[in-house]
Amino acid sequence: MDELRVILSMYSAAALRAGALTRRNWPVLATVFAYTALFAVTLPIAAVLGLLGGMLFGLVQSACIASFLYLVEMIVRTSKVTLDDFRRSFGVYLWDVLGVLFVFWLFRTIGAPVLLQSPNGLAILLAVELVAFIFFNAVPELIYLGHHSVLDLLTESARFISENWIEWFPPNLLAAGAFFLLLVLPLPGGALGSLLRWAVLALFLYFTMVMRGLLFLELHGSSRRSRLFRWRASR
Repeated sequence: MDELRVILSMYSAAALRAGALTRRNWPVLATVFAYTALFAVTLPIAAVLGLLGGMLFGLVQSACIASFLYLVEMIVRTSKVTLDDFRRSFGVYLWDVLGVLFVFWLFRTIGAPVLLQSPNGLAILLAVELVAFIFFNAVPELIYLGHHSVLDLLTESARFISENWIEWFPPNLLAAGAFFLLLVLPLPGGALGSLLRWAVLALFLYFTMVMRGLLFLELHGSSRRSRLFRWRASR
């Protein structure tokens, strides 16, 4: 029973802290609109450049993901994001994100077609993708909190999930469900309603990622026994 209390205590602390940090840094929701604008500008250009256009879009996509992760890191580590943080955010983890996306692209380009040619190929492919989603779920946090090479990122994520899956997935699944509810929540129509929806979704996305980062820091490098000991000692 104490083990459950420890887990719930971690969830409560991470959620409350993430909520406070997200409220304090609420202007970061504007970055999601900035990323969307970058995609809107890049897509028409990429569409006429063929293979080069695909590479350009992949670079912009990676830069936006890298920027987002860096800003989440600043919220988690320093509690405050500045405009200067946003300006330099695109390049800090660009190569890490590019490396991870390249590995996944290789699998979809080479591995997936091979699997699909085998008997029950679609079921096997879906199973592989599910396993990858589970065991590589902590890759975003390891990019900005762990600072590993690409292969080490995947290996360390699998190790982290295998040791902490019980604690890691319940709040993430709840957050995913809440995100879906916000996505379909009825709001006033028109441009104002659409803007409000995306603003709420953007802020909730930051909240979720900050909560994940805080939970990751709590779980990484500790064991259930050590966390239980600390919890009992703090009572």
